[in-house]
Amino acid sequence: MTSTAEILRGLPYFTDLPDDLLSRVCDASEQLSIPEGRVIIEEGSTSEEMYVVVEGELAVTKRSGDKNVELGRIGPGEVVGEIALLDQAPRTATVSALMNSYIVRLPVSAFEDLLSDSRVVRRMFKTVTSRLRGIEDTLRHEERMAALGKMAAQLMHELNNPAAAVARSVQELERIQGLLGEEARALAGEFWGGDFGQPPPREHELSALDRSDAESDLVTWLERAEVPDPWDLAPALVDAGWDAGRLDEGLSDVPEAVRRRLARWIGLRASADQVLGELGIGARRIAELVRVVKEYSFLDRAPIQEVDVTNGIRDTLILLKHKLRNVEVTQSFSEDLHKVEAPGRDLNQVWTNLIDNSADAMAEEGGSLSISAHNDGDNVVVEVADTGGGVPPEVADRIFDPFFTTKEPGKGTGLGLHTVQTIIGRVGGNISVSSDEVGTTFVVTLPAAV
Repeated sequence: MTSTAEILRGLPYFTDLPDDLLSRVCDASEQLSIPEGRVIIEEGSTSEEMYVVVEGELAVTKRSGDKNVELGRIGPGEVVGEIALLDQAPRTATVSALMNSYIVRLPVSAFEDLLSDSRVVRRMFKTVTSRLRGIEDTLRHEERMAALGKMAAQLMHELNNPAAAVARSVQELERIQGLLGEEARALAGEFWGGDFGQPPPREHELSALDRSDAESDLVTWLERAEVPDPWDLAPALVDAGWDAGRLDEGLSDVPEAVRRRLARWIGLRASADQVLGELGIGARRIAELVRVVKEYSFLDRAPIQEVDVTNGIRDTLILLKHKLRNVEVTQSFSEDLHKVEAPGRDLNQVWTNLIDNSADAMAEEGGSLSISAHNDGDNVVVEVADTGGGVPPEVADRIFDPFFTTKEPGKGTGLGLHTVQTIIGRVGGNISVSSDEVGTTFVVTLPAAV
């Protein structure tokens, strides 16, 4: 078994300590093997020791509202627990093993011995300052996101009410429009003894050239009949299925005194139908966006729930539709896909960051984005692949590092993929990336809900 002195001497934090100091610290310390998931520091507990990570990785988490926020990870050669010992206060966060790990436990007596060496004090001061700054930034971000979530919930509620009112008004206008049409057709029938309704549907859609010709012919017909605003009415008449021949045939037996007014009524009714259709599309679009935002952000939902991954990805694609307008998107999801137990809002942030990065990579020349999801035993595997030209090999190993970005200055913070990795790690999953000159593929593996 390797001695504690040999272990600590091999770590940067302790490498240049005097032998007598290192000996006293080692005599008071102990080596521990801890399994994955084991908690070694509990938030709020009494401060009694500091830990040095020899192998493995630890996660530092803190309660924020109704959920745990990951503040950081501690790897080999790093220490944890020193802040509370310095402050002689209860633990401010929880520390647990992300994997089977090997650590050295230093009690209060050993910690106080270490403080007698100025080199250790400087290193500790630097570590504590950096860690506190990171904690402050993380919690501040969480507070901003929580405030934004509340504001979004209120906005969605307020927006949903007028959107529903517009949709109801459109339905009522469509009903009134139908009644007006029936009355007008009945009245018109008195002049030519029949029913003058909508023209029969076309057998096929008009090409752009045929449509232009049809509009020109209608304008000529309307001008000859002395109908006002022929250029305004012609496009709506073509949309409704009219052409000059059908108007001429339908109105051929109508008295001259009525023909102009009846032709104008037909054009105005077609225009009204067109506007109603556009209003209906807009109202449905607003209602759909409200639904998507509420589903995407998991407003009014528990912080952790069983999440349908495909719904989150589809909602994300809708919200990012404007960025993907030049991108061909294909989706392939297994019908029996397992659900994932996770914070739904956080998972949707993963899909947003990955898809947004792919869209940026293909912004100039376009390309294709392929998203798939399938079961792999007790895991759900999601692949996001783009044809954005790939990541240069010399930086591929750094893309998950905080503040690292391949984008131009001012166009990226370098936190997107780091956030993705943090969220995925928090729910017990992992992410990998492969890239070549064609494009980049991210593979996200998440544990299925049991």
